[in-house]
This record gives sequence, C-alpha cells and structure tokens, in this order.
Amino acid sequence: MVHEKGGIILKHTYIRLLPEEIQSKICNDVYKALYEEGFRGEELEESIDTAMASKLFDLEDTIDISKYITNNA
Repeated sequence: MVHEKGGIILKHTYIRLLPEEIQSKICNDVYKALYEEGFRGEELEESIDTAMASKLFDLEDTIDISKYITNNA
C-alpha cells in the first residue's frame, strides 16, 4: 500500500516508493552515517541495500528522517 498521496510522505512509507530524487538523498544520508560507523566494502553495500528496502521509520536510529516526512501521522 502506497502511503504517498499528493506529495505527503509518511514515516511508514517504503523508501523504494518515494521519488528517485528523495531516494537518492536518503541513500546518501545512509551511506554517510554507516561509513562514519565504520562500515566498509560489502558490509556497507549490503547495509545500504537493506536500508533502501525499508520503511522510513526503520531508519530513525541511523539518519534524521524528519526532513523527509511531510505528515507525522
């Protein structure tokens, strides 16, 4: 079920359902956060893939998702 309607992005939205531009920004944020935590190589790539297949709220402990959410419902 897509939770993005009329530009509203909910924290329960799957990242893969978001516009590519937003996905790219989230991916960059996740990359930076994981790299700072010491992830490298295959472990980094797999962790990014997992993050990008998740819902926004799954990343709350990794990145600041508030800048992507347009409705806190």
